Amino acid sequence: MHRLKPKVLISNTTDPSINLAVEEYLLHALKADETILFLWQNDNTVVIGRNQNPWKECDYNKLEADGGTLVRRLSGGGAVYHDLGNLNYTILSKKRENSIDENINIIIDALSAMGIDAVFSGKNDILADDMKISGNAYYEEDNKLCHHGTLLINANMNKLSHYLLVSKLKLQSKGIDSVKSRVKNLIEIDDTITVERAKQALIKAFFNQYYKGEIQIIDDVFIDSAKTFVDKYQSWDWNFGSSPEFNISLENRFKWGGFELNLLVKDGIIKEASVYTDALNTQLSQLVVEKILNQPLKSEMLIEALNEIDITEFKDITNWLCKQNL
Repeated sequence: MHRLKPKVLISNTTDPSINLAVEEYLLHALKADETILFLWQNDNTVVIGRNQNPWKECDYNKLEADGGTLVRRLSGGGAVYHDLGNLNYTILSKKRENSIDENINIIIDALSAMGIDAVFSGKNDILADDMKISGNAYYEEDNKLCHHGTLLINANMNKLSHYLLVSKLKLQSKGIDSVKSRVKNLIEIDDTITVERAKQALIKAFFNQYYKGEIQIIDDVFIDSAKTFVDKYQSWDWNFGSSPEFNISLENRFKWGGFELNLLVKDGIIKEASVYTDALNTQLSQLVVEKILNQPLKSEMLIEALNEIDITEFKDITNWLCKQNL
């Protein structure tokens, strides 16, 4: 038995920027003799890995139109969809030789207590009935380990596929593609399993691994302490601007001619642009490039820049850009 001070923290907010901020705050504030189980949920959220490209991993236009949120996490790995049918867990502790194995045992024991025969597969996945029910990712800092994952309990699989479809944009990215895995909800195995039941099973397994400690609900005072991190996870710079360098190519046929737009994007900013067109307006290519160069790859900002010139071709281009996944 480890001489550690176990603590369970439970979030009542479903705001991903707050939950990920609290997670990072806890990691920074973690004491050497502490181990923390943090339980949280996000509503209608796509969470991408640290080195992923949001334009490639998520149809952000659909997600935003449905009131959803995209946020980048600290750890690597692939894009995941969170809703209230998911229960997310984070285990924070000083990094030890067998930390990950110990953490996985907690999750497996909790599942076993609910009658689920689960196994750990590879570095990331927990399987039941040969289907993925949980994905895991890891982040290390200052000899501390942040191990987080999600339990699929009653997630909306239609939305998962809807938002995580690979974009039709022709992207050539240095980022890491998500692995599209076969996934399954726990209620498909046992329809009596609920989020609350899973919470209690995880708490019990966590305290069994160590010994009984305190349980605390995250309140507004706690969230205020993490405000710096909340601002980070709400920022465009972190969620989009931290993307790897990539190329994007868009093309369309308008009444006045064909139009092809090629961009090199770095840190979310258009660093290079070229336009090819058979339009009669010979200045069109140069004008478009001048307006969008060094702009963030963000539909509304590109449209605002292009709207400064009142010509038919520009209006057509801006209307078309509104429909693109930018």
